[in-house]
Amino acid sequence: MSTNPAAAAAPAKKGYLTVFALPTDPSFVTSHDIFNKWYNQVHIPDILSVASFRSAIRYARAGVVPSNPALSSTANDVTYPKDAKWEYLAVYLVDDVEKARRYPDSGFYHVPLEHEMLPAEGQVMDMARWEMGFWEVVAESGEQSDSQKQTDIILVPVDSSDIPGYDLPGAHPSAVLDYSRKGWQGPDPVRSTLLKFIAPVPGGDGTGYKQYLAVHEVEPDTEATVKPEFKTVKYKLLEKFGA
Repeated sequence: MSTNPAAAAAPAKKGYLTVFALPTDPSFVTSHDIFNKWYNQVHIPDILSVASFRSAIRYARAGVVPSNPALSSTANDVTYPKDAKWEYLAVYLVDDVEKARRYPDSGFYHVPLEHEMLPAEGQVMDMARWEMGFWEVVAESGEQSDSQKQTDIILVPVDSSDIPGYDLPGAHPSAVLDYSRKGWQGPDPVRSTLLKFIAPVPGGDGTGYKQYLAVHEVEPDTEATVKPEFKTVKYKLLEKFGA
């Protein structure tokens, strides 16, 4: 029996869910310990129990001091996405990004959003500001992904139209990834991944994002920058979860 190619299921697209967080509850002025305990011990395991969600990595923005936020120094850092200096970033690898983001079928939308250890009467969405979006992996370079390797990341938001001569949509992703390192100083990244924005989590408006996000993994405490025309934000590794 022949198979109709048009009727065959489309191949799964590997992708990521990014969750930027900025704790805002007054109780977090002196410490983020409860926030991070809930995130690491409760929320991440809840998310990784959902089909398609394979692993997670949590980062803190460079300069943030979770145990004493009063000592944090992010005054000179850029804002992305939108107008916030997000203090935390969680990155979830998903095997099938379309399945993972499908609303309301995905188990992601049924993960508990309240817990007794939290302030704001235990309501997750009320204790912090959140920005969440789904991305497709469109280009990669460097070493193979290693769940045991400890790396920080530098984020470079970029549009294909940022590249001279590529002012039309559809520039080849590898060219965009290369251009995101224009003016790079210091050791080469261990690994680089280019993500293409698909959509915000339902309830978000999707504004404030560029077309692509280049994620450059670098050795811990590596000082590397790109030219000022690019917004860049460095995040320090907190913890890895899953495979």
